[in-house]
Amino acid sequence: MHGRLKVKTTAEKEAEKKKEREKKKAIYQKCMNKIRGLFMSGDRSVVLLNLITKVLENIPEFGTLWNWRRIVLLEIFRECVEEKCNEDELLAMKTTEKDNEVDKTPNKADMIISEKLFVARCLEVNPKAYSLWSHRRWLVEQDPSESVIKEELSLCNLFLKYDERNFHCWDYRRTTLLDTENMGVVRDELEWTQNAYFTDPSDQSVWLYYQWLLGREVQGDKVLAVYRDSDNSTIHVLINNLTYTPPSQLLIKRMSNTDENTDENKVQNSDDNTDENRANTVTWKSSTSPSRLWSCDISNFGGHVTITLGDSSVTLSDGATLGVDKEGISPLVKYTAPRDLVEEQLGNIRELYELEPDNKWVILTYLDMVNTCNPHKSKEQITEIRNLTVKLCHVDSMRTGFYRDLWTKLLCETAVTAWWSNTSRDVIRSRDPLNLSKKYLTKLAHSDYMFALHEVDLSHNNLTSLTGFSSLVAVEKLNLSNNKIHSLEGLEGCKNLKELDASHNQIHNACGILACTKCRLRALHLVGNPLAATSVYPACVVQSCSMLCTLDDREL
Repeated sequence: MHGRLKVKTTAEKEAEKKKEREKKKAIYQKCMNKIRGLFMSGDRSVVLLNLITKVLENIPEFGTLWNWRRIVLLEIFRECVEEKCNEDELLAMKTTEKDNEVDKTPNKADMIISEKLFVARCLEVNPKAYSLWSHRRWLVEQDPSESVIKEELSLCNLFLKYDERNFHCWDYRRTTLLDTENMGVVRDELEWTQNAYFTDPSDQSVWLYYQWLLGREVQGDKVLAVYRDSDNSTIHVLINNLTYTPPSQLLIKRMSNTDENTDENKVQNSDDNTDENRANTVTWKSSTSPSRLWSCDISNFGGHVTITLGDSSVTLSDGATLGVDKEGISPLVKYTAPRDLVEEQLGNIRELYELEPDNKWVILTYLDMVNTCNPHKSKEQITEIRNLTVKLCHVDSMRTGFYRDLWTKLLCETAVTAWWSNTSRDVIRSRDPLNLSKKYLTKLAHSDYMFALHEVDLSHNNLTSLTGFSSLVAVEKLNLSNNKIHSLEGLEGCKNLKELDASHNQIHNACGILACTKCRLRALHLVGNPLAATSVYPACVVQSCSMLCTLDDREL
């Protein structure tokens, strides 16, 4: 038995752990009683700061104490003297255990350095504590200089070296770069991230950070297009950003038909009592929330109309029904990084995809970049995107529904972008139909951008509901045949709808067609639905659609 290493039993290990917990508990209770009393009494001294330090050294996850610590530090910062402390004073401030040992207010810069060192020590104990990274972020905000940013990136490198999947660290790394516009730093980060995702392409934290680095373009509010519905005396305005309430700067101004001068300056400077400025008191409404589409009712409509939002404006001349922003319309949100940099990154991701063809994060990133870099897609590119979404359904079958919806979104983006591209060049083509038949669509995405379409074909898809269809305010002919729709609820906003084909769906009873009472239907096709085989059909249909002339190609 001599010379053998004694191995502790499970009971002995548990006893040691219990003893350690009791020790921490005693320290915690003693210090917390004193900390709570001092803090509630308004004390914001270094004495209180040192007591908080004692507790956090043992329990670095204590979020409330980090919050109190920031309050104390802010008060101390206000009283900081200009001259720097010497090293002995800094050491005393960090290690003192006596309440009256520090008799000089330290310098703010030195305190921040000391505080960073303290946080770093706590991070070594628990590198995945939210409160620690949050406090570190607050310290950076006190001095967000370029040198500090580089220092923080080095810290992140160190912790990610130990655990590349520490999403707390990745999130902190993203936040410390939030305000930087230095593309050199961004390029360095992209190169560093490239090494990370080639090393471990399954680490989602790396991919989230990578997508953030490429960035998404954030635009100020602007008017994209305006549609005039003369029959309903309504103006519909498409803006670029989703909002819950109409933007306060969204204005409509009119000029009478007899006024020959249609210069916008005259419209802007017209008398407050004139008809065009009284139109600014209209109420903007939307059928969904949030929405890009806002409408207002104006009786006795006529003349030239200008819709303004911020620095943007779209004018409708007398008699025109559609006006489009001169820069064109696309629902795609572009990357903020320079195009050459994005194309370079696309090449890197394509190379990784060839090495990791079944990795879902690689496929998702590649799919996103292919889609965003090519708003006007060829048939080959659309086929590639389709194949990528199909592959995602195979490699990540638990999220098949998500990927099918993603395909719907991407395809709708492509179709709508192409439609508006034609319309922007030639407004006369605004009556061109949008054909999305046989595309495996599960829903109607980007319906706001379809508000000016007069004809839409969505037949032979996988639609189950008409959510979002209320944005189709101009549609006159709609084909929904051969889907899986149970109800026509959602068509209430399609007040110009005259011809609807909803044949071969799953509408069972009269309640499924009540939404049609809001439309101006002349022709309706419902053959192939369970409702068409009931005894109340077609009487219930005629009752719901008073203006109906033909039902299933039979005159009424």
